Amino acid sequence: MWAYLNLTLKARRLTVANQISQRRSMAFEAEIQRIQQIKADLLRTQGQRVLAVAFDLSALIKLRIQTRGENSQKQSLPYYTPFTVKSRKAKGYQVGYVDYTQTGQLWASVGPRLISEGGGKVSAVIESRNERGKGILDKAVPKRGNLLLASDEELKIAQDAYTESITRILNI
Repeated sequence: MWAYLNLTLKARRLTVANQISQRRSMAFEAEIQRIQQIKADLLRTQGQRVLAVAFDLSALIKLRIQTRGENSQKQSLPYYTPFTVKSRKAKGYQVGYVDYTQTGQLWASVGPRLISEGGGKVSAVIESRNERGKGILDKAVPKRGNLLLASDEELKIAQDAYTESITRILNI
């Protein structure tokens, strides 16, 4: 009788062990499906996340130029000509540094645009969305460089924001 009881207990232990193994396997399969869904969601929304980060980066660039008059290397932009200083003073604009701000139309026209998307890669560009703004920015290049280049600090902020957006999605 003892041998029979012992075999019954062993059989029950095996049954319980198999059930636990099956539950683990089912949980593992569910986790794989969850990860696959997250991956699909990440790929589907990648363009939106890149565009959101590019908008933030655009705002940082505008802020730097409009409040400090600095290029992407944190150097002051070459100063206004004496004629421009006189003209800006007469109109009540600040002349302490070059800010490319008078009517606000230039900076209102500057923002990001997706230029390519696919294969898990997304590219965006920050540019003026109208011809007047493009002309002002093009004219600035010989004297002051590309005004829309981001500084290393701004790029790090943008990269951190992108990483944070993915971390939130992954629930890490």
